[in-house]
Amino acid sequence: MTSVEAVPNQVFLGVPWFTIRPKYERMVERLRTKSPLSFVIVGRGDAQDAEDLLEIIKERLTASSYAVFDATGGNANVSLEFGFAEAHDIPRALYYSTHKAAHKGRKDFPIIADLAGKRRNQYTQEAKLLKLLQELSARHPYAVRFERFLRTTFARWSKGDKKRARALCLKIIHCLDGVREVRRADIVQRLLADVSRYDRREIDQMILTMHQKGLIQSQQGPHARVRVA
Repeated sequence: MTSVEAVPNQVFLGVPWFTIRPKYERMVERLRTKSPLSFVIVGRGDAQDAEDLLEIIKERLTASSYAVFDATGGNANVSLEFGFAEAHDIPRALYYSTHKAAHKGRKDFPIIADLAGKRRNQYTQEAKLLKLLQELSARHPYAVRFERFLRTTFARWSKGDKKRARALCLKIIHCLDGVREVRRADIVQRLLADVSRYDRREIDQMILTMHQKGLIQSQQGPHARVRVA
């Protein structure tokens, strides 16, 4: 397989479709306003057939800096994805719900044997799952760089200005979720329409600052493109 450069802030989530996936989707939505990480979940809407879907999964995995796999219910696809990540030495973690409702009516537990001996991070309720993902975000290299950038760059700013700057930085980064790069002009237009009422100067200056500090790469000119660095 052709080598793929990992997106520094992308985290792959390999989760069972039924019951479990909606929990992760809710957690990801909550984390978008707090974390610079881009959590990606590949599912039925990404391809027309199983062969295409497998290729998308492999591409997203190799393009991720980290991967989380939920082994709840012994899902065969999750087991396969974990093995692929292990073979390609992608940093990874294994999650597992111990809540009885998550296993009700399931008969495929033996698949878990494929993951025997692997350390599992267990959770029962969504609150614990959110905590696990928050802890992952706190120690992820890109998130660490992001927090250091905020502390050093805006150290002398007021509390309110710091909060606004953090929100703008997160929105700029999340404009790049799930893609390699985006036109700089598209990011600017999207943020000009944001409810926070950012002005063009404010957006342009923040993109420049984040570029100078190495969080993103931003080209210059009318056709400039931006990507996570």
